[in-house]
Order: sequence, then C-alpha cells, then structure tokens
Amino acid sequence: MATNIVCVNTRPKHIMISYAWTGTQDLVYEVAEQLQNENIPIWMDIRNGLGGNVNDGMAQAVENSAAICFFMTPEYQKSKSCRKELEYADKLEIPLIPCRCRADFKPSGWLGLISAGLMWYDFRDLSDAPVNATINKLINYIQTNIFQMTPTVFPDVDGRTLPVIFRNRHQYRAVTPDNEEFPLCNEQTKLCHVDSDNELNGHRFTSLYDLDSTKKMSMPLEGYEKEALVTLEHAVQSIVHLFNDDIHRYVYIAKQNTCKANDILTPDESAAIHLYSMQWTPVIDSLYIHLNRALRAVNRQALTPWFSYLKLFLTALYKLPSCHMTIWRGVKGDLSAQYNKDEDIVWWGVSSCAVSVSVIEQFIGKTGTRTIFSIEAINAKFIREHAYFKEEDEIVLTPGTYLKVIDKMQPAKDLTIIHLREVMPPFPLVASPFDDNNQEEQILINSTNSTESTVTSLAKKIYESILFK
Repeated sequence: MATNIVCVNTRPKHIMISYAWTGTQDLVYEVAEQLQNENIPIWMDIRNGLGGNVNDGMAQAVENSAAICFFMTPEYQKSKSCRKELEYADKLEIPLIPCRCRADFKPSGWLGLISAGLMWYDFRDLSDAPVNATINKLINYIQTNIFQMTPTVFPDVDGRTLPVIFRNRHQYRAVTPDNEEFPLCNEQTKLCHVDSDNELNGHRFTSLYDLDSTKKMSMPLEGYEKEALVTLEHAVQSIVHLFNDDIHRYVYIAKQNTCKANDILTPDESAAIHLYSMQWTPVIDSLYIHLNRALRAVNRQALTPWFSYLKLFLTALYKLPSCHMTIWRGVKGDLSAQYNKDEDIVWWGVSSCAVSVSVIEQFIGKTGTRTIFSIEAINAKFIREHAYFKEEDEIVLTPGTYLKVIDKMQPAKDLTIIHLREVMPPFPLVASPFDDNNQEEQILINSTNSTESTVTSLAKKIYESILFK
C-alpha cells in the first residue's frame, strides 16, 4: 500500500491535565511542557481557559479529552472541582492516568476508589528518581495506548538508522473526535498521520521533536562549568542510572571510533560529540534524547547529573570553529503561530541542522503542511569529523541559542518559511566552559552589521528556487 502523508485538518483530542495547583505547580508545568514539546496536545485550565460558565467549560474540556492525566495530592483529594471533573470523566469512560506526587500521601476515599487498579506514574521522589525518566514512560504510554502513535523507534533505512540531523521522537497518527458536536479546545499543536505501512516500507516522516515550543524563559544554564575535565568514562558515571549499563557499550564504541586526537580536540572531547550523535537501540534510550529533555526542562535540577558530561561536551563544541552561515531545519506541520516577527526566542536544546534546504526536502517532502526554518547562524558548529554519521555534514547550534524572528512568509498554501537570526542575548544564557565569553560576544556583536533587508532578499531568492525549480 502506498504511503500517504497528510495533515489532519481537525484539531486532535487532547490530554487534560487535572491538578490542584498548591504544591505541584512546578511538576505539573514541567510535565505539560514536555508533553507539548513532543507534539502531544494538552489542555490546562490555566492555559486554555474555561470560557463564560466554569461548569460548562470544564465539562467541555472533559468531553473532548483523549485521556485525563491527574496528579494525586491531599489538596487534589479535598478539591470539589477536581472530584467533579474526574468522576465525570470516569462516567464517560475516558481513560484515566494517575500520577502520585507525594511520598507521604496515599489516596483514599473517592480518589482511592477511582484510582484503584490503574497503572500510576511515580513522581514521589524528585531527587533520587529523575523526573525525566518517569516523563519518558508517561509519554510512551500516551503515544502507544491513547493516540496509537508509532512508538518512539525509527525504522532502519538501507540497513542503518535514520540520519541524526533530523531527530524526531514520533511518527504521528490522526486522532479525530468521536463527537463533532463539541469543539476541541487545544489550538497549540497539530498532529499529522502516516499510513500504517509507512514504517514497514522504510519511508521516513520527520519533525523536530527537540524544537523548543515554549516561550517561557528558563533560568540560565550554569554550574556545569565548575566541573573538572575528566575522561568520557568518568563523565557519564553520574548519568548511568538513566541508561542502566548500556551506556558503557556506547562509550566504548565512541572512544574506539575517535581514538586519534587532532589539533583541536582531545580524544575524550571528540568522543563526547560522537556519543551524542549516536542513535541507540531502542532510539528512545539515545543520549541526545535524554540530554535535550534535561536542557529544555524548566527545573534546572534535572541537569545536575549531566554536569560532568556537559563540561566535556560543551568544551568540545566551544573549541570547534564558529561558522557564520545560513542553516536549515524543517518540520511537518504549521508552526507559524509560535513564531511572530521581531520576537526573541531561545532554543535550549542542542539543535541539529542541515547545511542545505534540499536535505530538508528529502525528509519533509514538497507537499503537505510544512514549516522550514532558515537560520542565519553565528556560532554554528560543524561536527562531521567527530560524529557517528560522518557523511551527513551535521551542524549544530549549542544550547541556549538566542534567536530573533526576522520574518515569516507563506510562499505556498501549505508551506511556511520562518527566517531566524542568531543575536546577542540580554545576558549570558549559558556559562562558558572556559569562563571567558569575550570572543563569543564579539562575534555576535559583529554579526549585527548585516542588514535585515539584504538577508531577507537573499532568503526570498532561495525560497523561490525551492518553489519553482
């Protein structure tokens, strides 16, 4: 059967986040951010609102839910509103996903009854059991059991894994409402679907899962720079619990593939980049997935176990020459609403890009709803000589890249092109591994000499070549 990739015109049902704000706001906000980063549609009263009548708004939110993810605390159990919405969802037989948030609280009464026998997600120990590990499990459950999305595993293509410059967690399937009478509330994300034979036939549908979709300004990334430079084997010791013992196999492979030093990087620095660029089996366990999630986390404590590896990894990236050039990213779907002209945004994750828009087209195609990012980068880093897939000319932007939306255009009905420029942030967002930002700042300051009109004109010529070649 031929693979047909289309975008869903109707808005998908959402995951309703049900909570009592007191005592859980940081955790709830973090979970919501991570679900949204994965293009999982969510509904929260604080984001979506309840309209005129609170009861009507809440009922509509419940009725349009694919599932209810609720966070069990003493305050939640005491809340009449929380009880009302959860019991209504249970009556409608909407799937319920309980999350335990307090080590000293066990649900009882109505909450104990309604959650009895359900598989729950453990957020009780926020220090020893990483929140991100539980969020991983929650995302995977929602993918496979609620939305019937393709699991977070890439198909092999010609005997090898998907190129690392287009990292995506999911291949989405359509989720259409069962009852068209009720309007769907979530407008923040759209899902696309791929025919079921897509994975079997080896066709790839990629979007940028690690594309930061929130405009919330996180705290600066600092503290890692105080770590000592150590070998890669020692640098990963504090994150072994995220990967079990499998990480040691990949560290060994990375060291073997980068055993010779060059004039710029030490063998361990080169191996740190190599380890980042590798895709593991299963892909959901890949280091870059866990690292980028921690980098995007609102709670900076999630990064603490990564400090030793970050010191080695960012030292390596900062030592590589910075390139001033236009690079490209692409995604299936329309992200234009998230990028408004003259706004400043931050991409907190390590952003993998392509040097040519034609490479983007190989993955997102020339038809269907697409968003292409044209990025005028100042500190782009070529990692080809240190990456696992050397033939792919991978180029990355380092964490905390500060970007201005220069322009966005729609040269075709189903194509949005967003022009971004890397600019100087108002203050350092990421501490330098060398504690010396002067050179980086000077590069960024010099970059402002180019005019917007010249760059936009050049971009338009490129875009026209895409459309009319």
